[in-house]
Amino acid sequence: MSTYLKLIYYSIYAIAYGLVGSLSDLVMVNSSWTHSHISYLWRFAKSRMHIVYPPCDTDSLRKLDMEDRENLILSIGQFRPEKDHALQIKAFAKMRNIAEGRDQLTDFRLILVGSCRGKEDQDRVKILRELAESLNVTENVEFVLNEPFPVLKDYFGTASVGLHTMWNEHFGIGVVEMMAAGLITIAHNSGGPKADIIVPYSEKKLLTGYLASTEEEYANAMLDACIIGMNNEKSRILRQSAQESSQRFSDAIFNTSFKLLISKFCTAS
Repeated sequence: MSTYLKLIYYSIYAIAYGLVGSLSDLVMVNSSWTHSHISYLWRFAKSRMHIVYPPCDTDSLRKLDMEDRENLILSIGQFRPEKDHALQIKAFAKMRNIAEGRDQLTDFRLILVGSCRGKEDQDRVKILRELAESLNVTENVEFVLNEPFPVLKDYFGTASVGLHTMWNEHFGIGVVEMMAAGLITIAHNSGGPKADIIVPYSEKKLLTGYLASTEEEYANAMLDACIIGMNNEKSRILRQSAQESSQRFSDAIFNTSFKLLISKFCTAS
C-alpha cells in the first residue's frame, strides 16, 4: 500500500513540477542529456531551453606537464554510492588479471581521491578497502581522503589515466578536468560524458577518451589506456585531442554563452 501511495505522490509531484517549469521564460541546462530529460518534463518550455555547459578550470590544468607521467590511474569524486567506486576496484583487478605477466601494466596503481561527508562515507571507504583486499589488489589501490585541491592537482599532473564510473552523470566536470589535465580518460557510457564530453574531436574524428559500462568493458578500456599511455606518440595525440576538446567547457566559453543568452532575453523582453 505504501508503495502505491508513493507512486501516486511522485506522479502528482511530476505533473506539478512539469507545469511550473513550463512557465519559465528562459531555461539553461548543463548538458544535452539534461536538455533531453528536462524537455520531456517541461514540454511547453522546450523552445526556451538552452544548453550552457558549466564552467571548468581547463586553462590552469592544460598548463600541467604531459611528459613523464607515472603509472597511475586516477579517480576523483566524493565517496557516495552513485560514484560506484566498487566497480572501479573490480575492473582494476580484472585488468591486472588480463595483463598478468606484463610487468609494466601490472605496475599501475589505482588512486581514489575524494572526500567523506560523514560516517556513512567513511564506512563505505572501509568496505572498499575490504573489497580491494579480497581481490588481492590492496598494494596497488590507494585512498586519498579529504585532501585540499592542490593535492588533487598534483595527481592531475602525475597520473596518466583518469577513471569515472557514475551512471547518468548530468554533466561531468571531473571528466572534463581529467581530459584538460592530459589524462587518458575513461567515463561511463551514459549521461553528459557520453552525450557531450568524450566525443570525437574535430573533422578528423580523433579519439578523446573511452566509454564503458560493465566491469569487463572498464577493464579492457583501462588496459588499452595504459598501453597507449606507455606509447609516447599515440599518447601525445590522444592527450592533445582530449585537451583541445575540453576547451569547449572553459570558464571563458561559459561566460560568453551565459551573457549572450541573458542579453538576448533582455532585448526580447
